[in-house]
Amino acid sequence: MDQPEVKCELNEKDQEQNEERALSVFASEKNEDLTALGFVLVVTFLVLLFTKWMA
Repeated sequence: MDQPEVKCELNEKDQEQNEERALSVFASEKNEDLTALGFVLVVTFLVLLFTKWMA
């Protein structure tokens, strides 16, 4: 069973734009991850602090 030959023309400018978009998405996700990590650490510390006071 022969595969059909696929020809794909690639424009350098389009490729550069797509790469920039991908990098910006990863950068924003990294910032969101760091914000979520900081929030989790603060909440965990507060929970541990208040449970120690209650016991």
